Amino acid sequence: MRRLIFVSLLILACHKPAEKPAAPASTTAPAPPATATTAAAPAHSAEDVLGIAQGAIVVRAPSSIGSGHLAMLMFDEDKNTHYTTPDDQPNGEVTVVQLAERSTIDQLQFDTGTDLGLDTHAPKEVRVEMSDTSPDAGFKQIADVTLAMQKDDQLFPADGSVAGRFVKITFVSNYGGPITDFPEIRAFGKKLTATPLANLTGSYNATDYGTLNLKEEGAQISGCLSWAEGKSFIGGLEGHVLRFTYETDVDKGPAILAFSTDGKTFAGGYWKTNGVEDHPPMTPLLGTRASDTPANCPGSAKQEMATSLEKEKRLRLYGINFDSDSDHLRDESKPTLDLVANILKEHADWKLTIEGHTDSTSTPEHNQQLSDARANAVKSYLTTAGIDATRLTPKGLGATQPIASNDSALGRAANRRVEVVRE
Repeated sequence: MRRLIFVSLLILACHKPAEKPAAPASTTAPAPPATATTAAAPAHSAEDVLGIAQGAIVVRAPSSIGSGHLAMLMFDEDKNTHYTTPDDQPNGEVTVVQLAERSTIDQLQFDTGTDLGLDTHAPKEVRVEMSDTSPDAGFKQIADVTLAMQKDDQLFPADGSVAGRFVKITFVSNYGGPITDFPEIRAFGKKLTATPLANLTGSYNATDYGTLNLKEEGAQISGCLSWAEGKSFIGGLEGHVLRFTYETDVDKGPAILAFSTDGKTFAGGYWKTNGVEDHPPMTPLLGTRASDTPANCPGSAKQEMATSLEKEKRLRLYGINFDSDSDHLRDESKPTLDLVANILKEHADWKLTIEGHTDSTSTPEHNQQLSDARANAVKSYLTTAGIDATRLTPKGLGATQPIASNDSALGRAANRRVEVVRE
């Protein structure tokens, strides 16, 4: 499907550009567009507050050329996926993003490179505003930039004195083509709040997919997907973001959903990593809360975990959260570890290796020490829960066995993990 869309875009390049509409008005007078700064780019470890991985959600979506080119793909940290405006609507499109927390932004970074090779489809002038009021009012301009065509990692300063929860991005103009194609925008700054996420237990209507049922206990989320033949899953919460393994009879891969603070909406997607594609794009998943009472799912979280250890002899423990750069287990991790303890009590002959893994943002020596300490912290909890210490072998692996790229927050979050292996 993506190839068909790409071919159609090549054909569109020959169209006569549509007349540029006026850009939406701002509450502050626009400043002259800025050009890229020579300031040092943010480190890979910096938090992109506009990223799905940080819990940001598109709440006012512009029109797009098709379902494979939605606005949310500007925030998935994948340069191979793009938001694309409809044919003959290249300018004036507006996207509003709700941040996970009230924040300030002092740097913006843009990618305009594209595998389509159509310079005229690149965005040129982009206005960025913030609001502390609502997604529809109270916006103040923080940047007005002029982008180079076909160039990634363009960095611009932003007005860090403006704080808010909502970011408006307006495509003022492009380089003359009938559509605008935009791979990625990132925003770096400071989170000013730490707002608890509402309990996610309930039933959600997922656009084009059916029903998602969730049950929350601490950082552990168990549930099932009606479109996945009712298969159950076990996931984990970190902040406003749920991570789990998406699986149907034909697809399997990691999934991420960012939830609004009130728990009423989610946005995210999953990646097919079972050999379907060499570089799988994120398949979007969007949904809204329908009920506070989820439908019963086949099997329990405990049963799913025991089955994984019995058949695959390996289990990733979603929902095991530590304080930043620390081996201190957060209380929200205890429900998942209690299930592991119960499983071991029912299988007295099982022994487990507890693997601690980190991302690559520190030195190899520090990562090794941290992963050792975290594996030992999990062992300590399980022994306190009644498991004989001789059945548990902690093993720190640092950043030596990544399961994703460390160049994105999504990848780093996947790499920071605890896995248990049945000996």
